[in-house]
Amino acid sequence: MRLRIRAIVSALALTLVAPVAADAHPHVFIDAKVTFQFTDTELEGFWVEWAFDEMFTGMLVLDFGIPRNDELTDSHVEEIRRGAFENLRHYDYFTYVVTNGERRPVDEVREFDAFFRDHRIVYRFFVPFRKPLSNTATELRVQMYDETFFTDIAFARDNPVKIESAVQLRSDHAIEHNEDRDILYDPTNRSVEREDASYTGVAHPYEIELRFQKR
Repeated sequence: MRLRIRAIVSALALTLVAPVAADAHPHVFIDAKVTFQFTDTELEGFWVEWAFDEMFTGMLVLDFGIPRNDELTDSHVEEIRRGAFENLRHYDYFTYVVTNGERRPVDEVREFDAFFRDHRIVYRFFVPFRKPLSNTATELRVQMYDETFFTDIAFARDNPVKIESAVQLRSDHAIEHNEDRDILYDPTNRSVEREDASYTGVAHPYEIELRFQKR
């Protein structure tokens, strides 16, 4: 993902550490991937990967003294977790699961990691969400978005969804905009933009629609 940058964005403390008011325009861009993890009896949850844009990556490098493109030490990962991830528990980690008509905010994640990929910082973490396997299809949706739209989250173009399973499954998925949920923001603040995106003042979050059952 390439960005058109017209001005320097706000400090790290005003981005993932403390999302700002709803009149924000996107300043942090994430390309997300999700891997659903199944045992032989149930869905255990899903792994999330967030690949950040080059500018936010540079801010992390400067703020935490990270040697760019070197392998991150355990100390660096822990500093990033405490300084630029842990606070997202107050914002449901920007992640919601909808099943049986019920929308559940994520209140727990595990096994946080951070690393470089293609000159960008990537966060990886596991979201526990148990759902038994059955012979009839189960449907669920995973939504990722920041209600202030200071952070713009879209699913990656290449292999955004994977399934890891101990047994064979019947499954299919789609990625759609949720037109029923509006995110309002100020479209006049055009400091940073996602390439090929149009900014009208209203955005709709992307979501994964997943169906699965025993084969």
